[in-house]
Amino acid sequence: MLEQAKRRADLGALIVEKGALLINPPMLLAANPFFDLAGEELGRRLLLTTGNNDVEYCLRPEFTLPIAKEFLLAKEKNQHGAAFGYLGPIFRQRAEGPVEFTQLGLEILGKADADAALEKVFDFAIKAIEIYDFKPKIRLGSVAIFEALLANVDIPDVWRPRIRHRFGQPEAMARLLERLADPHGTKAGAIPWKKDELILAISDQMLAASLSLTGSRSPEEIANRYFEKQELAASNVPEKTLKTLKQYLAVKGDALAMLNLVEKSAFDYGLDISAPIKRLITHVKLLQQKHNIKDIEFDASFSPRLDYYTGIVFQMIITGNVAASGGEYDRLLQRLGSDKPLNASGCSIWIDRLEEEKAK
Repeated sequence: MLEQAKRRADLGALIVEKGALLINPPMLLAANPFFDLAGEELGRRLLLTTGNNDVEYCLRPEFTLPIAKEFLLAKEKNQHGAAFGYLGPIFRQRAEGPVEFTQLGLEILGKADADAALEKVFDFAIKAIEIYDFKPKIRLGSVAIFEALLANVDIPDVWRPRIRHRFGQPEAMARLLERLADPHGTKAGAIPWKKDELILAISDQMLAASLSLTGSRSPEEIANRYFEKQELAASNVPEKTLKTLKQYLAVKGDALAMLNLVEKSAFDYGLDISAPIKRLITHVKLLQQKHNIKDIEFDASFSPRLDYYTGIVFQMIITGNVAASGGEYDRLLQRLGSDKPLNASGCSIWIDRLEEEKAK
């Protein structure tokens, strides 16, 4: 117990070292923002209660959203950006085991230098894990590279948001690309589109945009209209485009080797996506040189399922388990009401997992 207490004290000191304000949002929070912004996957795991005012509340399921809201409420004070750290319990339902977890994290919001902020986040996560005597394996992804690729390939505009919505969901993406390759369902083994799946996706997008599901057009009505257009839209997706997307999403392996491969392939295809590739390569080299991390993987299909992530995303893995995750999520602050684009990056670290592995 003394050793555990010392490590947690060291984690608190690490927050101070990064110049972050230690913050502790309320345990009980309004549930609607989590449903609207974090989607159904997190929504199913909330621990809910209803107040006497009929407002639905939840026990705090994560720190990022309440911290971002507090940052915007004090926007005059934070006009040059701010950094926040936390160390405390969160609550999420799962199939078995405890619903309370201890989480450590750092959020850097509104800073002008996005690269410096992300490097500070990487440094924070690595040092926190090293307090438990582990050297992590790092899995990297890039929302920016995929979005740049999607913007450059030849494809009807109607399909770009639909394909983007499935990024980070390999099985759903594979079904969609298979269907686009065979819109009439003539290929053996083609997977048909499921209407309920489409309605769920539309509902998620409407909630993310703060639109009513019972307004002028319901998700089911939108889905029905979509099915009327799907055959025409799907028939216009070039085979070369589908091949390019599938090849890119299959890229996985040593980060520098894979990123150089992607950059060369993009050049050969005449696709202008070099800027986000070069940026990620720079961060990979920093991780190798500054932090002596050798096991760094780039997985082109990897992304959190939250569509407010915008740039580089990552997981840090020890003994096969995710110990930390995070990345850049610039769209979140605008979704919460910011009147201008703001850089945002951060990470969450699963202290319980580190302590469990250390105890083995």
